[in-house]
Amino acid sequence: MRLQLRNYNRSVIVTWIFSYLSVLLVPIVISLILYSATHSLVEKEINRANELLLTQIELSIDSKLKGLEQLSLEVALNKNIVSFTNVEKPLSDDHYFQLFNIAENLRTYQNANDYMEQIYVMYGNSDTVISTFNHIDSRGLHAIMRQRDETSFEEWTQLFAGKYVNKYSPMLYWNEGKPTSTVMLARSLIFNNPIQPHPILIFLINVNKLLESLPQYNDSRVLILDKDNHFIASSKDKEKLQDQLPYERLLGKKGLVYVEMNQDKAALSYLTSELTGWKYVSVLPANIFNEKMEYLKNITRLSIALGLLIGIIVTIIFLRKNYMPIQVLLQNMTQKSGFRFDGKSNEYSFLQNALHHTFVEKDAISDRLKLHNNTIRTHFLTRLLKGQLERKFPLEESFITHNVQFHSDRFAVLLFSVDAYGKLQDDEGQDSCGQKTLMLHFILSNVIEELAGKNATVYSTEVNELIACIINLKPFLSEEEEGKELNRMASQTQDFMKEQIHAEMTIAVSGVHSDVYGISQSYHEALEALEYRIVLGSGQLIQYKDKSRESAQSQRNYYYPLSVEQQLIYYVKTGNLPKAQMLLGEIYEANFKAHPVSVALAKCLLFNLASTMLKTLDEVSTISRRNFEAHVKDVECLLNCETIQEMMTHMNRVLMQVCEWIQTEKKNHRAYLINDIRAYIEMHFRDVNLNISMIGESFSLTPSYVSKIFKEHTGETLLDLINQTRLTAAKALLSEQKLTVNEIAGRVGYADVSTFLRIFKRFEGMTPGKYQKI
Repeated sequence: MRLQLRNYNRSVIVTWIFSYLSVLLVPIVISLILYSATHSLVEKEINRANELLLTQIELSIDSKLKGLEQLSLEVALNKNIVSFTNVEKPLSDDHYFQLFNIAENLRTYQNANDYMEQIYVMYGNSDTVISTFNHIDSRGLHAIMRQRDETSFEEWTQLFAGKYVNKYSPMLYWNEGKPTSTVMLARSLIFNNPIQPHPILIFLINVNKLLESLPQYNDSRVLILDKDNHFIASSKDKEKLQDQLPYERLLGKKGLVYVEMNQDKAALSYLTSELTGWKYVSVLPANIFNEKMEYLKNITRLSIALGLLIGIIVTIIFLRKNYMPIQVLLQNMTQKSGFRFDGKSNEYSFLQNALHHTFVEKDAISDRLKLHNNTIRTHFLTRLLKGQLERKFPLEESFITHNVQFHSDRFAVLLFSVDAYGKLQDDEGQDSCGQKTLMLHFILSNVIEELAGKNATVYSTEVNELIACIINLKPFLSEEEEGKELNRMASQTQDFMKEQIHAEMTIAVSGVHSDVYGISQSYHEALEALEYRIVLGSGQLIQYKDKSRESAQSQRNYYYPLSVEQQLIYYVKTGNLPKAQMLLGEIYEANFKAHPVSVALAKCLLFNLASTMLKTLDEVSTISRRNFEAHVKDVECLLNCETIQEMMTHMNRVLMQVCEWIQTEKKNHRAYLINDIRAYIEMHFRDVNLNISMIGESFSLTPSYVSKIFKEHTGETLLDLINQTRLTAAKALLSEQKLTVNEIAGRVGYADVSTFLRIFKRFEGMTPGKYQKI
C-alpha cells in the first residue's frame, strides 16, 4: 500500500494538481492585495481630508501672523516710537507726553486686529513698557504676562535676550486678576542707531479668537502646538487633549498616526507651519472608516471562498479529461516497446526515455568518439608546440594516430592574437559559451589552409587564448622563398579577416627551423615576437627575425627622467591640459618613434606612467578634498592596457577629466570670492575706514590680488563698487528729505562731505542738493 502511494505521488497527476492549485492562489493573492490597497486608500482619503483642513487653518493663521509682521514694520517707521529710543531715566514732562502719543498710536494698531489682546513696546534704556492704555516697567510687565505662575523675572527676561529678538511663545496674560492663554510675538525694532539697545515690540495674540474663525468638522478636534510641542490652544476638549496627546510621536513636518484616546482609537493628522514652526493637529475618531473596512473584509472573504470552491471543481474536471490520452499512450508503449512503466518516474519521462532510448544511445556513442578524437588531437598539437613530448616514444605512430602528416622537416609557427571579433561579436559584447572563439578558429583555419595551397601544410590549435598554426613548408622552397611565403600567408590572412569578418588580429611570425622538435623553438620565437605588440600596437604583423635584430641593436634605457615626471605632475595639478598632453606626447616620441625601446623597458615605462598618475591623483584629491576613486579605477585600467598606444589614449582621457575638473574648481572658487566681497561691502559700506586694504585683510589676501581678481571677473573696480553702494544708500536717504547732506554723508561712510559731493557729482552728474530737489 505504501509503495503504491509513493508511485502515485510521482505521477504527472500530482504535478498537475499542484499546478492548478498554484493558479488558484493567484486570485486569492490578488484579493488580498486589493484589500490592502483599499484599506490604504481609505486611510489616505481620511488623511487627505485632515491635511486639507489643516492647510486651510495654516493659511488662515499664517496670513494673520504675516499681517502682524507687516504691522511691526509700520511700527518701526513710527516717528514717536523711534524718537523715544534714546530716552533715559528719569523721565521728564515731555517724555510723558511722548508716552501718551505712543499709546494713542498703539491703540490704533490694536483696533485694526480683533484677535490682538494687547500691544507693548519695551525700551531698554529707560526700562519703560508702553501699552495701549498705560506705561509700566519690565517687572510690571512680568507681573501681568509670563509663561507660568512660577516663572521668575530672570527666566522671563531671557525671552528678550539677544541682539535681535523674533520669536513666538505661549503666555498667560492676567487681565483683571484672571489669566488668559495667549501667544506672544516679540520682535526687535531695528533703527539706524547701532549703539542704543533696540526696543522690543510685543503682540499678545488671543488664539481662541483665531480658532473661532477657522473651518471646523463636527467630528474632528483641532489643536495648536508651538515648535517645541508645547500646548497653545484647542477648539474643544482642551484638558483631555492636552493630557492624552502623544507629543513624542509627532515627528517631521507632517504625518498621520493612530493613537488610543479615551479608550477609543483616533486618527491624528498634523502639519507644521513654515512661518512660525507651529504644529496644527487634527484628531478624528477612527470608527468613521472602520465600518467600511469591515464591509470590505467580508466581501474579500466571500470572494476567496467562492474562488476556491469553483477552482477545485474545475480542477477535477480537467484532470480527468487531460489524463485519459496519456493513460492510453502508456498502455500502447508498454505492449509494443517492451518497456514497463513501474511508477519510479512520471509518465512524460517514461515516454521520452522509451521513444529515444535506442537513437540517443547510438548518437551519444558516435559523438563521444568524435569529441574524443578532436580533444586528443588538440592536446597532442599543444604538447608538440610546447615541446612537452617525450622523445622515447616514436612520433611517427603518434602522427598517424592523430591524422597528422608532415611532408618535410622545415617548420614555422604563426600566432594569432584576436584584438576584435568584428561580425562575430554578439550584441552584449560577451562570449556566448565560447561560440565566437570556436567560429573564428574554424574560419581562420580554413582561410590559412586555403592560402597555404601546395606550398605548405597547416595544422592549427588554440593555446593559452591564442590561435597557433604549425606551418610545414614544402622541401622545394629556398630559405628566402620560405620567409616570403610565411609573410604572404600571414598578411593575406590578416587582410581577409579584416575585410570579410571585420576581425582585427595581431600576427607573430617565427623563424623557420628544421626537425619536428624545432616546432617548440618556433613557437617560443613567435611568443617572443608577439610581446612586441605592447610597443607596436594592435593589428600588426610582427616577424621574430626583425624584432630580434632591433633588440640587439637597441641597448639604451627608456627616456622618463625624474624632472619630466615632476613636470607632468605639476601640469596636472595646475589643470594645464595642453602642456600635460604635449609632455606626454614627447615621452611617447622619445621612446617609441625613432628608436623604440625593448619590450621589457616598455613594460617598465608603462608601470612608471601608471605610478605617476596614481601619485598625481592622490595629491589632487588631498588638496581639493574630492574623492577620485573613479579615476583611481581608471589608473587600474592603465595597468591592464595591452599596448602603449592604448595606454596613451586612456591616459589622455584621464588627464582631460582631471584637468577640466581642476579648472572648474578654480572658476567656482573665484565666483564664490566675488560674491563674498560684494556681501562684505554691503555690510560695511557705512564704515568710513572701508577700502581695498580692509577687504584684503578680511579675506587674508593682498589688496592688489583682490583688486585684480575682482576687476577680471566683473569688469569694474572695487572702489567703484564701494562708491556705488554708498551712493545707492545716499539716494534713498535724500529721497526721504529728512536729513541734511552732511548727515547723509556721515551715515553712508564718507568722513568728508566734500569727498561725498565730488563722488556724487561724478557718478550722478549733479550735486546731492539738486538730486534731492528733483
